[in-house]
Amino acid sequence: MSVFKTLAALVLSAGLTFGSAAKAQERDVKFILDFISLGRHAPWYVALGKGYFKEEGLNVTILPSKGTADAIRSVVSGIADIGFIDIPSLVASGAAGGAIKIVAVNYQRPPYCVFSLDPGANITEPKQLANLEFGSSTASFLPRIVQAFMEMNGVDSKTLKIVNIDAASRVPMLAAHKVASIDQFAMSEPAIRRAVTDAKPRCLFLGDYGLDIYSNSIGTTEEYLGKNPDVVKKFVRAALRGWQYALAHPEEAAQVEIQYVKALNPEIIVEELNILKRVAITPDVEKNGFGTVSLDKMKRTVDFMNKNVDIAGEKLTAEQIYRPGFLPEAPILPQ
Repeated sequence: MSVFKTLAALVLSAGLTFGSAAKAQERDVKFILDFISLGRHAPWYVALGKGYFKEEGLNVTILPSKGTADAIRSVVSGIADIGFIDIPSLVASGAAGGAIKIVAVNYQRPPYCVFSLDPGANITEPKQLANLEFGSSTASFLPRIVQAFMEMNGVDSKTLKIVNIDAASRVPMLAAHKVASIDQFAMSEPAIRRAVTDAKPRCLFLGDYGLDIYSNSIGTTEEYLGKNPDVVKKFVRAALRGWQYALAHPEEAAQVEIQYVKALNPEIIVEELNILKRVAITPDVEKNGFGTVSLDKMKRTVDFMNKNVDIAGEKLTAEQIYRPGFLPEAPILPQ
């Protein structure tokens, strides 16, 4: 009997040792979002919750941020290894963001909207931006993007009346009819709709009228890429699987995310994900998979920002910020 007990103990010990070794082989990765965790971030939590990162041998921690500038600083300083980086913000940061390299693009279309209310301003086409009262932060580059967008569409950008208000005040001021319009991501519409009780929010989606630039993407530093190329490839593959699954199964994705971010409303998560499809799934993605990058479009994105936004110090180029070779060999296509 003691022989059997001894054998059992040896088997158990071996199993524990193997399990500990497997755990030890997992690589810790800190990933920082472009903002606090919202419904639009569910794809990252799906990759975490469904074990896609674990399958790649990665132990990923998802960190919130105060905004994309904070995410850029966190990756540059090493607080985070990889970040959800907005390319226009990266270009606008000039030399300060020069260490960041983009390896995959998630937002294939710019998520920017000019929100107005119906009844109210009810902006549905670019020409209606003339003489519009527009609530935004003058410290942000978004008013310049809107003005450049106006010029692209034959509207005098000097007529835009910019009201300087901080990010937290924009939706309340729109809801209270204290400002005619605001700038927000398209995915903000469900939250805006719930904040406005006497009107219907309208989104003038800039991507529908010629603004063809990239936005939020997966980025890390040149140094981290050089030391950990396989880690980055594994992270990208697992993350894009999360995007594929979340956008195909928004209700399930919402249930996964609220396990990690309990304060979120699952209904809003689902609505945000359905809007996110408009930003993330394009003909290029349907053909080449999530994360796909065209150098020509990257150049258009960088050139657009360098032309229309005041850049402090050295201006970045597309070749400086984009690093090919980190997308999955087998494209991860929308389901």
